Amino acid sequence: MTDRPIQSIAPAYRPPESELRLVMRPNAPDPRLIALVRLMARRAARDWFRSQQQEQRRRSKP
Repeated sequence: MTDRPIQSIAPAYRPPESELRLVMRPNAPDPRLIALVRLMARRAARDWFRSQQQEQRRRSKP
């Protein structure tokens, strides 16, 4: 072995910059929160619709 320091060929790792730089107007709702609420509402609507379909199928069976 040699006494020389090991040199890396790969560039130094730099973590990605923060994506939390959110510039908003005063008193404006957070767009990420709005997206989350919409996602939750769609999921709830799908679940409700599915339960209504299952209930109709049960009622229509003799």
